[in-house]
Amino acid sequence: SSSTTTSSANGARTATAIVAVAGSAALLTWLAIRRSQSGKWSKSKNATEEDEEYVDLDEEEASDDDGPIRDLEDYADGPARPDRLGIGEVLRWFGRKAPQDQKQRRCHARGRCASSEVEGASYLPGSQRVFVRTYGCPHNASDGEYMMGQLRDYGYTLVDSIEDCDVCVINSCTVKHPSETRAMNMVTNSKQSGKAIVLAGCVPASDRKLAESLEGVSVLDVTQLDRIVDVVEESLKGHTVKLLQKRKDLPSLALPKVRKDQFAEIITINAGCLGSCTFCKTKHARGKVVSYSIDEIVARAKQAAAEGVCQIELASEDMGAYGVDIGTDIVQLLKRLSDELPPGVMLRTGMTNPPYIMQHIDGIIEVLKRPNVHAFMHIPVQTGSDAVLLSMRREYTIAEFCHLADRLKEAIPDMFLLSDIICGFPSESEEDWQATMELCKKYRFQGLHVSQFYARPGTPAAKLKPLKSKVIKDRWRELTDLTNSYNRNEALEGKTERVWFTGTENERGQSIGRTKNFAKVLVARDDKLLGKSAMVQLGKSSKLHVEGTVIGPAEVV
Repeated sequence: SSSTTTSSANGARTATAIVAVAGSAALLTWLAIRRSQSGKWSKSKNATEEDEEYVDLDEEEASDDDGPIRDLEDYADGPARPDRLGIGEVLRWFGRKAPQDQKQRRCHARGRCASSEVEGASYLPGSQRVFVRTYGCPHNASDGEYMMGQLRDYGYTLVDSIEDCDVCVINSCTVKHPSETRAMNMVTNSKQSGKAIVLAGCVPASDRKLAESLEGVSVLDVTQLDRIVDVVEESLKGHTVKLLQKRKDLPSLALPKVRKDQFAEIITINAGCLGSCTFCKTKHARGKVVSYSIDEIVARAKQAAAEGVCQIELASEDMGAYGVDIGTDIVQLLKRLSDELPPGVMLRTGMTNPPYIMQHIDGIIEVLKRPNVHAFMHIPVQTGSDAVLLSMRREYTIAEFCHLADRLKEAIPDMFLLSDIICGFPSESEEDWQATMELCKKYRFQGLHVSQFYARPGTPAAKLKPLKSKVIKDRWRELTDLTNSYNRNEALEGKTERVWFTGTENERGQSIGRTKNFAKVLVARDDKLLGKSAMVQLGKSSKLHVEGTVIGPAEVV
């Protein structure tokens, strides 16, 4: 098959390069050391919480004993994913004899290619430094962690800045204009710094015309994240790869991963959605719902737990639609996860739109009451007006959203309910806006994502006449002021709660944890708490967190 031929050819070329560079057992030792050290990674200095010709590898340039190397673009047409040449395969190629008189392409890590007849290739696969920057939602965050895991396992060194890298991988988000702009600015900065660039994520996946117009920038569709090593390797040789074909299957959940937070695992349960919101561009990238099987998800969760993780977060464009394509549903998945997770591991649900979760509300409430499931739900309402919901094509009413919120709050009064609001949608009147303000005053959400409307190119809402910029900004400021006016954690002061610890606030010297109801708790730093839970006496509170004092031993409970 073409994929087998490609893997063989890649292997032979890699063998030639390695033998020509080293030709001794010393390189074996060097590779082993690099592999053991390559997992180090730290958060980008630029990270915060809340823009060459295409080179075909022809037969003459790539010829060897095993036949021609096909371009990566050809892989997208095949029904199966070609095998990746990993570090183990590289080592096994040492037993092969490399041709001594073959013309090699000498590719430098930082850019342009030039053909040169040399004794051996100067390029050693997997020996360069890679900076991966991820923007956007938990699903994108998980994709970024998978890409880093594959790059690390191949032998690349992960670094935390553009300045330190040979190639910059930008995992982009297109849900809002600012996030896309930040990603494209990083593309520009990387080009100015002379780095090889790979643009992945939802920006190239949702806008093929833009992706193909970027000269000297390799691009990778979101369905092709398990090809990141191939694309990075070719980009470092000076080639520009446009791998934009969409696959119908999903990348394996068993791929290697480098977690941003060592004790928190993000598991994607499905990709895409069934909605058709007029303002959203994400569906252009992710498509319709495709779900992982319950067995795959449970296996991934148990693997993460065995590695010391104490929090499992589910990622999805619409958790409520999970399983509609494979004959199951979200409640069955949550119950199975809750039943099979080991002691000490907490489960957190993902984002869900109202339409598909309503039919499961009784089962959802039952699961949220379980001791190993955070009482947390993220349900975006977007507006308090039925007229605007209709214009957004959101497929539910305010009454239906209130039914969901009321049922949840009645069953679990202290639960963490997170929602989203778009300020200044084109059809939003002053009356519509006041209805939104009243809804937010009624529920006083524990968390609220407040954003200004940005017209996303290619969406129906982009064709509507926009409101004046001042009106949009004033509405955003009004709602932001409301959310800052109340302390959502005040009721926790003086209580004793069990807290599960997953992270560290280095600047303040504090350990970070979450209660059963997902309130954020800060205590004096103690790294022995990480990955475990402890009883905490809660004290001073603010709108974002509660400070506390540990009064019990760190346990796996």
